[in-house]
Amino acid sequence: MPKLIATLLLLACLAPAHAQSPNSPKSHIVAGTNNVPLVVQEWGNPQGTPILFIHGFSFGANAFKRQIGDIARTHRLIALDLRGHGLSAKPWTADAYNDRAIWAGDIAAVLAALKAERPLIVGWSFGGHVALNYLRQCGAGCARGLVLAGSVAGLVPPPPPATTSPPPRGNARVDNYHDLFDAAGWLAEVMTATPPSPLEADQKRMTVTMMSPMIRRAMAGLQLDNQDLAPRLTLPVLFIHGGADASVPPPLVAAAAARLPHARSIAYPDVGHSPFAERPERFNVDVMAFARSLK
Repeated sequence: MPKLIATLLLLACLAPAHAQSPNSPKSHIVAGTNNVPLVVQEWGNPQGTPILFIHGFSFGANAFKRQIGDIARTHRLIALDLRGHGLSAKPWTADAYNDRAIWAGDIAAVLAALKAERPLIVGWSFGGHVALNYLRQCGAGCARGLVLAGSVAGLVPPPPPATTSPPPRGNARVDNYHDLFDAAGWLAEVMTATPPSPLEADQKRMTVTMMSPMIRRAMAGLQLDNQDLAPRLTLPVLFIHGGADASVPPPLVAAAAARLPHARSIAYPDVGHSPFAERPERFNVDVMAFARSLK
């Protein structure tokens, strides 16, 4: 018996290492623009078509934790924490955030470091703006396609603010814990049409509070108008949006899609600002189908 155990242990040591589960992310640290460290998560099939997920303002890569299952078996999935967000570094100067070329350089650095060529890019909310910053600098040929989730990415003018909706709780741009915590609680609740679970709400609040008020103030100066880019955005674009998303209403999505040469949209009824989280199974299927249609 001892000899058998020793033999089995030896075989285990000599056997080739198996890849980790496709649904278990591994972390990388990538030097972004001006060597700002960016934390990147990667999971899925390393031989599959790369899909880069870019999260929204105040959140992080963990927003895409439900992009698992079949999509991870067939695609290489990459999600970063943007500078100033989540686990990535947080430079303490305004000029580290208010130039869109900086954000474009971060995306280019991540893709180069991970050797992920011509990905399908999925941009959620503000992440759509970051995606367009990258395409503006690199060119439409640098990506296979673009999915804008809960985002029109500045391709059309924003609607006037609703006068009937209550103001957000707290002010996350002031150096005041009370206001920051109130704002984090509000954001945790309004990202979806249905209330998040207690665990989900806690995770969102923690992620939101990892972003300092100074960074929020600095980002207020970032250019978000991409209307000039619309005629030149020749790659295929898919809008996936929630029918109950008050911040990106369906008519705004229709107007943005109409401005692009190769765009279409899918609406999820009774879904809010986070279709990838509220209807992950459908979202994953729609993204996989879109990826298969691309060259």
